[in-house]
Amino acid sequence: MTQLFKTSLLASCAMLMMGAAQGNPVIKDYFEFKKPKMIAIPGDISLDANGAALPSFSGGYSAPGVRVLAAFEGVSQYDAAAFGRNAIPPDTMGVIGKTQFMETTNGAYAIFDKATGVRTSLVSDTAFWAAAGQTGTQGDSRVMYNAVSQRWIAISFGQSVADIQIAVSTTSDALGPWQSTKFTGFAGGTADYPTLALDRNAVYIGTNNFTTSFKGTTMNVIPLDSLFGVGAPTTSNMKQFVTPYTGLATDVDRGYAIQGVNSSSLSSSGKVVSVSLFDFDNLSYKINGLTSTSALGASLGAVSMMGESAYTTPGKARQPSAAIAANRRIVDAGDDRIGSSVFEANGRIYGVHTVNPTADGQDAARVRYFVLDATTMALLAEGDLGEAGYDYYMPSLAVNSKGHVVIAYNRSGLDAATGKISIMAQTFTTAADGHLVKFGSEVLLKESLTDDYHNGSLFGFASAGRQRWGDYSAVSIDPDDESNFWIIGEFAREYNNAAGGHPGGTGGSRWGTWISELDFDPVPEPSTLALMLLGLGFIGHTSRQRQRRGAALVA
Repeated sequence: MTQLFKTSLLASCAMLMMGAAQGNPVIKDYFEFKKPKMIAIPGDISLDANGAALPSFSGGYSAPGVRVLAAFEGVSQYDAAAFGRNAIPPDTMGVIGKTQFMETTNGAYAIFDKATGVRTSLVSDTAFWAAAGQTGTQGDSRVMYNAVSQRWIAISFGQSVADIQIAVSTTSDALGPWQSTKFTGFAGGTADYPTLALDRNAVYIGTNNFTTSFKGTTMNVIPLDSLFGVGAPTTSNMKQFVTPYTGLATDVDRGYAIQGVNSSSLSSSGKVVSVSLFDFDNLSYKINGLTSTSALGASLGAVSMMGESAYTTPGKARQPSAAIAANRRIVDAGDDRIGSSVFEANGRIYGVHTVNPTADGQDAARVRYFVLDATTMALLAEGDLGEAGYDYYMPSLAVNSKGHVVIAYNRSGLDAATGKISIMAQTFTTAADGHLVKFGSEVLLKESLTDDYHNGSLFGFASAGRQRWGDYSAVSIDPDDESNFWIIGEFAREYNNAAGGHPGGTGGSRWGTWISELDFDPVPEPSTLALMLLGLGFIGHTSRQRQRRGAALVA
């Protein structure tokens, strides 16, 4: 634990006690810096002597309407360490574009060919930002693809953690060139945990603000034309909505880790959702008066609480940890913040976060989804994903224009056969009333290589320090085929020792990231023999297409 974190924790505790004594709003107790910890691991050796990640076709899960088309490894901790940018956690983030998949992590960025999975670029995060015109980065990157303009946008800390920098590609090619700009997110402190969203009017970047303690949040709203118009991106006509936290009863609750809502609708803009600052609930509000050329005349609307079912902060996630019993529940599943992107489609807003539902008495992490009416912001539906004996955490989702939803997450448990940390996905359709209807079975995308992940300490020893995981994952939709959902998440790699293929390594376990393409196109239930035969013929045709694609990937 760093001295900075100790100071922040003590300050938060003091504010909690002061609030309780004076009857003021009491913040939840998860406030801290999320800046990744850079670590030095001498002796790390990449498994790939050629420095390139080889794609591997995965037969994966296949059923009518749900198929894993491709799966391959993304950036690993070994890749980041090779650049001297070794961070925990990776802050796993990636998105699909027209011809490429781009991934950002704390330490290394990579680009993969969409058709084959071949990695075409691997650079350090600092090298990427230098090429875009900035002097460095402190991590916390996110990336999205603007399908309308067919250009990419990436954000991260600047060289100073008070700054947020933005890079925009000049074309649909993620290899570049890129142009950039930056702005002060929180002067004299840290503009922490920056989030990213865009709609047809603006780009939204939310931050948690810290000095030695939590000071509130900022929603930075930048007109779309300022970033994706002609010429270099700028923050001209940007407006910053600062919501301070002072510990007084007059403090306004506009949440924590605030997320703008992604939307492609011309008639919908300026929506924000967040976990509550004071209560175990989510909230939403609107930013009014936005245009694609200016945010200067915008204003904040009233806050609406969602009224979710009761929950508390999730505890540590389980894993088998056969080597040491004390390591069986150490993985940090995060808190209840909305860590991944939120999407609007067909007049509804979809999001996910991690909770510990109080009703089931399980003391286990669960993935909770919520669906809102995009006009009234009323809660239409919610549900918890989970199974007894397992923890579900670090979720993300995407939804297409048909209301088809893919939710991805990590799952782990104590079971020696199935308890390793795994990347999973579940598919849903949306009913007329907004409720999600489960379609098919839970899909296993990647299982970790070890059942005893712990960072910062060596094989055979108890874990040391906070066992950070995440801090997020992502699901994105192929701009050329909205039935194809691309998923990126974190898994645990092998130990960095001789048994793990690393002679001379230090012995610690390492993180990896995994990218999957999931084809989700529900097939209607046939009501007649003719329809059934037609459906079987279609499945056979799709299977032959999949086999051809598999052969291409292997080649």
